[in-house]
Amino acid sequence: MPVSVVIPAFNAASFVEKTLDSVRAQTYTNYEVVVVDDGSSDDTCSVVQHWLERHAIAGRCIRQENKKIAGARNAGMRSARGTYIALLDHDDLWCPEKLAMVMREFELHPEVDLICHNESFTCDGKVIRISRNGPAAKNMYERLLLSGNTLSPSACVFKKDKALSIGGFRETPGFDTVEDYDFWLRLSRVARFGFIDQVLGECRMREGSASRRIEYHFTNLERVLREHFSAHFGDRPGIIATMRFRRRLSAVYRAAAGQLMESNESPEKQREYIFKMLREFPLEPKNLARFLLWAMRNGRAFKAQPE
Repeated sequence: MPVSVVIPAFNAASFVEKTLDSVRAQTYTNYEVVVVDDGSSDDTCSVVQHWLERHAIAGRCIRQENKKIAGARNAGMRSARGTYIALLDHDDLWCPEKLAMVMREFELHPEVDLICHNESFTCDGKVIRISRNGPAAKNMYERLLLSGNTLSPSACVFKKDKALSIGGFRETPGFDTVEDYDFWLRLSRVARFGFIDQVLGECRMREGSASRRIEYHFTNLERVLREHFSAHFGDRPGIIATMRFRRRLSAVYRAAAGQLMESNESPEKQREYIFKMLREFPLEPKNLARFLLWAMRNGRAFKAQPE
């Protein structure tokens, strides 16, 4: 079964070869490589072309003006010749058996349209945490919407026709950094998801990446959640649905506050998310614990809170 490995790349000349090497190391060999140079100002495209020629790997590098990662992934998918799309971000890595294990799952479960596995998150070569994606649920859409995102782009392989049937990734500016979450939500309405409970990839964290822009990311995440909740439950959601959504929003604010605290951002900005969290779901034990930790660290800022 042919696979198209789609790699969006931006100013990746200094590190993209390592990512490509992890593709070349795959024990499954029926694939092509489609790199989309998304308006880089360095030699990304030249580096990729030379790598493809040097290793005689089927593939190409598409160069386009900067459209951000959603536009780059869409360009790669439209150009793909494979039946399956395997996403890989330009600085992430795969274990050698990744594609073989995923494609074996598709053979065993032809009714499944997407397979996702676990990943390790690393910084400077050290494992920070293990991301355990999944599990599958009977109502995957509500599971993703109300319990959180359980997929990662570089860990997913899916059928191209299903992705194109929903229009691919939305290139709306307000969905930047959470375009993948929106994609999984929409795809879960028309596709069946499966998961492999094994680490088959590595997500390398880099300073200055989009995921580091905490407020920007969480503002866009809230926007995605509110849009999908409104579309799914309508103008008059029931009490239970409303409470589940408020709990979900409080978890978003809690995560934002936690990242702001870890980054030593201003106490005032931390306070903003702490109080958003408490307004949405004050009796959640995790919220109370986060509030107490913040209050102990920022007593003065808490006292300064207006009546």
